[in-house]
Amino acid sequence: MLGSLGAVSVLGVLGALAAPTLGAAPADRAGLRPAAHVAARTASALPAATTSHHYVANLKGDLAGPRRVGFNVFDTGSSPQQVAALPSGVQAMVWLGQKCPTPADTAFRSAVDALAHSSRVFGYYLSDEPHIADCPGGPAALADRAAYVKRASGGSQRSFIVLDQAADDAAFKPSVTGVSMVGLDPYPCSDAHPDCDPAKIDEKVGDALHAGIPRDRIVPVYQTFGQHWASGDRYYRLPTANQMRPMLQRWATLVPNPPMDYAYGWGHQDSANPTLVDSKPLQDLLRGYFAG
Repeated sequence: MLGSLGAVSVLGVLGALAAPTLGAAPADRAGLRPAAHVAARTASALPAATTSHHYVANLKGDLAGPRRVGFNVFDTGSSPQQVAALPSGVQAMVWLGQKCPTPADTAFRSAVDALAHSSRVFGYYLSDEPHIADCPGGPAALADRAAYVKRASGGSQRSFIVLDQAADDAAFKPSVTGVSMVGLDPYPCSDAHPDCDPAKIDEKVGDALHAGIPRDRIVPVYQTFGQHWASGDRYYRLPTANQMRPMLQRWATLVPNPPMDYAYGWGHQDSANPTLVDSKPLQDLLRGYFAG
């Protein structure tokens, strides 16, 4: 694990995503060209982003920096005051998540009710990398929570989870849980792959499609962290801008019209350091990508 997601706020976001299981080089289940072909493209081939919703986590109180890059969905806690304090043009992804989801209770319903009619709320982050082996009741509980979000907001707000293991894709797919969006986090850059491996994106997307997760519900999760300055595990590497370019190309090819994209993450954690805040070249690349 990179850490556990707890209550987050605009001034102190402590999100975390678990490290994925590394696997062998994949077959291209998505039916598209091997990632190596994309990696060979020139800088001029960087596509324009095909979603206008760009989510970033772990702000650590820095609202201006992510906004300058072009992020416009920030993670927050459930306080209406936190949501109202977001910069103009930014919506909230409200953390109401659990590792192992439980059915909607009074506290959950009250939090959603307080924000259900706010145009400043894009959606609710309901679970970060749940695992069916550890949480057999999770899909039914997520279905209860996602249904409540849809009902309370009249369908105007979304529900979001992130999955990191193929074994969980079928159990937590939208047709079972009712969630609006499913993030996939392959994390291609590590000590095992110091030059990064965009084929991991093919593998992750192919597994998700094979399990029944619709392409138009998939949220690309961009790796914008490393661990070589972290106090814990030191396995993942922050990609360079040149390494990120073929990953953006690959995501744009495999998931051309996502409901949003997600950069993990902006600020430091014990388990994620360095991060996007440390790399101006990465920021500049993403700024250009988001701007089209």
